Amino acid sequence: MNQVNSSKQENRAPESAGGADEPRLGDDSQSFIGLRLRELYDNVVSEPVPDRLVELLKKLEEDDGKSN
Repeated sequence: MNQVNSSKQENRAPESAGGADEPRLGDDSQSFIGLRLRELYDNVVSEPVPDRLVELLKKLEEDDGKSN
């Protein structure tokens, strides 16, 4: 039984703690991705809230006021 367990452990990939062997994006690539994500987020945040969602929020607010 010990041989089976030890052979399984030997076949596992070593757990890395941020070593140099891990692939990493360059600083320019990271900056570009960050910029694009911020642009996407800004576009989503600036979209108006749908009327249906506003109605649901008002109903929830009313229900919360009745329960208190």
